[in-house]
Amino acid sequence: MQLLLQILSAVLAIILSKLIHNFIWVPRKIQLHFLKQGITGPGYHPVISNTSEIISLISKSLSKPIPLNHDILQRAIPFYHLWSGMYGKTFVYWFGSTPRLAVSDPGLVKEVLTNSSGAFEKIGLNPSAQLLIGGGLVALNGDKWALHRRIANQAFKSYFAWVPEAVASTEKMLERWEIERGGREEFELEVSREFHTLTADIISRTAFGNSFEDGKTIFENQEKLIALTNIALRSVYIPTFRYWPTAKNRERWRLNKEIIKSTKKLIDIDSDKGYSKNLLSLLRLPHKNQEGREEMLGVEDIINECKTFYIAGKETSGNFLSWALLCLAMHQDWQGMAREEIARVCKGKKAPTAEDLNDLKLVSF
Repeated sequence: MQLLLQILSAVLAIILSKLIHNFIWVPRKIQLHFLKQGITGPGYHPVISNTSEIISLISKSLSKPIPLNHDILQRAIPFYHLWSGMYGKTFVYWFGSTPRLAVSDPGLVKEVLTNSSGAFEKIGLNPSAQLLIGGGLVALNGDKWALHRRIANQAFKSYFAWVPEAVASTEKMLERWEIERGGREEFELEVSREFHTLTADIISRTAFGNSFEDGKTIFENQEKLIALTNIALRSVYIPTFRYWPTAKNRERWRLNKEIIKSTKKLIDIDSDKGYSKNLLSLLRLPHKNQEGREEMLGVEDIINECKTFYIAGKETSGNFLSWALLCLAMHQDWQGMAREEIARVCKGKKAPTAEDLNDLKLVSF
């Protein structure tokens, strides 16, 4: 019995010493390292670090109306806006026991983005986001990232072939608007919601081709998964919490299983049809590397890239369209010039074609 107590005491002492080393000694050492260079930042707090402050600042920013100008730093990255004013353009802040160095010097930013030596790695994903993004291009590093990038680049060379899909989705939206308008001179729409629905529809069509209705169901489930993930990301992260069988976690697991199952089914259907111009089919194409050997993505890789395509495309495109329409409403002279250019290039056609895009100079892409 005494021997067992001694062993338990030794194990507890080792665990305690590691915790002290990882969560107190190392962060303190890093803070002193940067302090010697004149770089400060919000103080480090063991366990919660600066996460709760960041969450609070984001919540406070989102609770206020956005100003109608392009000075959106305070809205988009409120913690950077606050801390850069307090500590300078270069400062250190903390996610858990992991430091992050905020920089704004263009030369240093260029070095980080273009350095191919592997010295600068991507920031690891928050574990709560693993189900959402998994092993997609955004999360990868090294050789696997290079393979996914090569195949993704190969797939996106066909984006001109997706123009008819975008036109079809847009025409369907405009027809619905006309029905809802019912001949009235004025009527109200929640434009941002409409554009997010539009981009989701376009991505479903371009990703899954003729199976886009089934694809929409997949992305609807992913939308629910995004909402649950955002809740987790805006909460203080507790290690291993994502494994606990809470109601939200069980729903996240269920949605992810359903997304994987449904996408695998569409991959099988697409494989039986051969190859086409939709993203799912293009991601299945082999790619020859520098040694001349063919490389291909596995089924799991394709599923992860479809997830990434939706996340990266839907929100950004929907928000961009909403902001662009608002800017045109604020600057109606530009609205008039854009309308005239489209009328001139399209020459009375109902909608622009892929061939027309290169002739649009003002309304460029």
